[in-house]
Amino acid sequence: MIHNFHVRLAAGFLAMVLALLAVAALSYTTAQNLVTAGVWVAHTDEVITELEATRNSMSMFGIEQPLTENGDFHDHLFRLQRLTSDNSRQQARLLQLKLMSLGNPGESDQRSRALSIILEMKSEEQSLLVGRTSQVNKISRATLDAIAAFSVIAVLACVCGYWGTFSNLRSRERAEKALSESETRLKSLLAREHELARIDPLTTVPNRRAFYEALDKERVRSLRYHRPFTIAYVDIDNFKKVNDTLGHAVGDDLLLQVAASLSSNLRLSDYVGRLGGDEFAILLPETDATAAKVVLRKLRLRLLEEMKAHSWQVTFSIGAATFLDPPDSLDLIIRMADETMYAIKAHGKDNVSVSLVG
Repeated sequence: MIHNFHVRLAAGFLAMVLALLAVAALSYTTAQNLVTAGVWVAHTDEVITELEATRNSMSMFGIEQPLTENGDFHDHLFRLQRLTSDNSRQQARLLQLKLMSLGNPGESDQRSRALSIILEMKSEEQSLLVGRTSQVNKISRATLDAIAAFSVIAVLACVCGYWGTFSNLRSRERAEKALSESETRLKSLLAREHELARIDPLTTVPNRRAFYEALDKERVRSLRYHRPFTIAYVDIDNFKKVNDTLGHAVGDDLLLQVAASLSSNLRLSDYVGRLGGDEFAILLPETDATAAKVVLRKLRLRLLEEMKAHSWQVTFSIGAATFLDPPDSLDLIIRMADETMYAIKAHGKDNVSVSLVG
């Protein structure tokens, strides 16, 4: 019974979420349209106001004086040209007004023709204003309808949820206990998933993501306090041969031993990560090039002893880079250590090299 209730509750919850998402998307769209339409209404109203000001500038200037000398009139024409740049008909009328103002000031009907054109422009803008205002009203109603639908769905969801809970759960105590247990399990699972997302599943050392996070923190700390740090790139020479001859199970065991040896032979403040395959990285905070070379040489010898104890014919190429002024790019920091390691492999493998950067 409880199982069926959970199924129905899950299905109802999914349907509710989908409905709410649809209404929310509709509300968002109508709100955007409402904003756009409101902007257009305000724009049209601004054009009408400017047309009124243009007509008033003609009246205030004096009926006997030509339009060519009316500076305010020309200023208004300039603003109207900018405001109606998207309306070709209005632009054509403005061109007539501009030519008229530059024409023969002795024309007797110059002022009346100009007023007629301004009235035509105002009439068109008023028609546009009516249409756009009507559009705003429609969009407003649509927005209110969407909000009302959202409210109805939310109310129905609450009522159905209450009814389902009331009819299927025998007591409030059992429901609270189940919820508490579920919350505890969820927190545990989330914590576990969070941990696994940063732990290499084979070697149980931090993975690439976790190593990059630690490296970024150390980079910031180094820049702030002007302290050096070293990053080392560890590659297992001839690891592929072990996999091919002894099998992948032995190869996995080798990687486990390398990870354990790296972790146990470094300071607690140092950081070991597996970047992938047979490649490991080591972060040595507060370590300059000289100290890093000593540490990494000892570490290589311990690794070789461990491999010899298992009769694994592998060696280690460890390339490192010490940074006094690290760059912003984590990939670049890793690449500098990687390039030092590849230089070792190009000259016979099985060695340690530390380069100083910055």
